[in-house]
Amino acid sequence: MKFYRRLRPIAAISFDLDDTLYNNKPVLIAAEHNLLRWLGERLPAPEVSDRGFWQHQKRQQLASKPELIHNTTELRRHCLLAGLIELGHGKEAEALVAQAMTSFLRWRSEIALDTEVVETLNQLAQRWPLAAITNGNADLEQFWPDAPFSLVLKAGVDGDMKPSSQLFDIACQRLNIDPSQLLHIGDHPKADVHGANLAGCQSGWLTPPYGQAVRPLTHGLPTLAFADLKELLALPTTG
Repeated sequence: MKFYRRLRPIAAISFDLDDTLYNNKPVLIAAEHNLLRWLGERLPAPEVSDRGFWQHQKRQQLASKPELIHNTTELRRHCLLAGLIELGHGKEAEALVAQAMTSFLRWRSEIALDTEVVETLNQLAQRWPLAAITNGNADLEQFWPDAPFSLVLKAGVDGDMKPSSQLFDIACQRLNIDPSQLLHIGDHPKADVHGANLAGCQSGWLTPPYGQAVRPLTHGLPTLAFADLKELLALPTTG
């Protein structure tokens, strides 16, 4: 563990989910593959299985509704609806999209946590209140129903996407702590490290996350950096 700033007393710890507690890339790739296959089985147009077609829909939706960038679930829903209408499936589009999103969110949350991750967070929860602050839409109730989080905040549903300070501000308010007392743990230099720093919180940078390339620190230094979640067990309770 490497310290870039003096560690202040910790009253709670928050965690990013994707690529911090598990390797998200293969999960998302599999979910998107299943979604395209699902659509292809129900609709004859070749475009439904074309990733380029859906990327085009995403660009169009973000151009007309930029606020969707903060809610990945609603962005995907809007893309699917617009795409199916463009392909001439207006009458059945809403029903198909509802079914597709239900299936996608289930596939997207087919996550197997390492036992070590579960044990580490359970031990940390004996010392501090834990929260989850995520930009993604993985469903904790599906893959970790007994997760030791006293608070779960999602971008789009609860506030703007990190690095906006909104989710951090809400977490501190609900935990009844000063921002400086929250240590946020995440893998992303901008969303997690910069976001926590902007909110006046402390930041813990997991690097590299799950064998991925090390991302550069281009938006400021974290409070601390580490390579394995188990290292957090060495943090002092009093700061």
